[in-house]
Amino acid sequence: MYERRTTEPTSTPPPPLGTIAGQRQPSDVRIGDFVCLDGLYLPVRDMRSAGTSGHRVLIFDGHAPWVMNKPTTTYRPIELL
Repeated sequence: MYERRTTEPTSTPPPPLGTIAGQRQPSDVRIGDFVCLDGLYLPVRDMRSAGTSGHRVLIFDGHAPWVMNKPTTTYRPIELL
């Protein structure tokens, strides 16, 4: 059978309500920020240093830890600003 191929990029879901997007360095991420991984916005529950301020291991509930090693768009709740 033939499969239909699409060239459209996968769309990301809308960001969590009450958050503001920002391009942040690994050293600027805070607990409570949201990161989009695997099509889901996951809140950062904990984090560890990965040796330098340029790398941070982010820990989520129900998802494997993720190494943030470059500036990434994160979503910060308005009350944490």
